[in-house]
Amino acid sequence: MLSRPFSFMGRTLLVGCALGLSVSALSGQTSSSLPAAPAAKPETPVSRADVFMGYSYLAPHGTVDTTLGNGTIHSDSYSSIDLGAIGSFAYYFNRYAGGQVEYANGPNGRNDGISTIQGGLIFRYPTDQGMTPFVHGLVGGARIGGPNYPGFTPGDILAHPYKWGPALTVGGGLDYDFPFANHRFGLRLFQADYEYMHAEFGP
Repeated sequence: MLSRPFSFMGRTLLVGCALGLSVSALSGQTSSSLPAAPAAKPETPVSRADVFMGYSYLAPHGTVDTTLGNGTIHSDSYSSIDLGAIGSFAYYFNRYAGGQVEYANGPNGRNDGISTIQGGLIFRYPTDQGMTPFVHGLVGGARIGGPNYPGFTPGDILAHPYKWGPALTVGGGLDYDFPFANHRFGLRLFQADYEYMHAEFGP
């Protein structure tokens, strides 16, 4: 009387094991017959630290208003600085983000001179084609002189000697990494920045 249920359960277990083995065999055969996934393409090597030196052009749009003894206001505007130099050092924490220190000097404008030293964050996006766009945000100080014109003396009310003030920069650019020497050298195709500077020359 009891042998029939046990024999039914035995047949059920036997069929279940056979199905399980066949499914395992099929799945093993399927996985081994599939072609191997292609290996991921290695990333283009990037630098950990970048040193940049180049030419700088500065086009200030500031005005200095001076109140004269008779109560009138004399306005002087800054001129462009066509000959300047800029240099920076950037150290990257990973492939995309890092810190940067930058110094720029334009001492010989038509009626002015401006130099800045700033630091902040820089972000880049290296590509397989060797092009690396970047953006940065910097904060620091600016040393501003002028506007000054021939005939002004240091004590002249219209003379503006060099003064330090705050400076803020936001901008970006594009670098091209040369393929030789393991990408150790590159060319900065352009860098364009918007800079805010302020100097207080007194009343």
